[in-house]
Amino acid sequence: MVSVVDLDSQKLPDVALDHEGYATAVAATDNKQLAADADMLRTAVLDNFATGGTNTGTKVFASTEASKRQIKVHSDAATRFGDKGTSVFDGADNRFTDAYALKTADGGALILFSHTHTQTDAVAHSGLQINPGKGDRAWLHGVPRTSIRYTFVCNDAATVPAKAEPSRLIGYTCARTDASGPPVASWSHRA
Repeated sequence: MVSVVDLDSQKLPDVALDHEGYATAVAATDNKQLAADADMLRTAVLDNFATGGTNTGTKVFASTEASKRQIKVHSDAATRFGDKGTSVFDGADNRFTDAYALKTADGGALILFSHTHTQTDAVAHSGLQINPGKGDRAWLHGVPRTSIRYTFVCNDAATVPAKAEPSRLIGYTCARTDASGPPVASWSHRA
């Protein structure tokens, strides 16, 4: 199992060991012995970005630094453009559906999983444009756009209890993997 996640603490939960001293792997999906599986965690993380946790995010996860950061990304983006534009998050096709879980000493699990989401920034009306930044030049070549759809692939880590109570998102790492969007009309013939 290999996963890279920025954890909020260097202290991980105690992992249950088998009779030979090895960590005990458990099913990360369809595991009825856990309060949530990887699919439910993935849905909750996507909800944190898309709605600020309104639908499932704050129900599945207890408040942690990682979940607060995801919700802050949503709220900051929602007001970033004021009345000049919008920023909307959504889930995206996820090529990385594998998830891994280690049983913890308390009967729960440490689950590592990935998700993919998009952020679409759009101008509110004609005459406005979004100027791509340095980090977007590989995809957008510095051409002003009327909207930009960014794609992010993220690795997440959560501790999940064995009993019905909220899980804890203990860290995540996201990387932009794509950006695209239509050029403003004055650039269309050049792009």
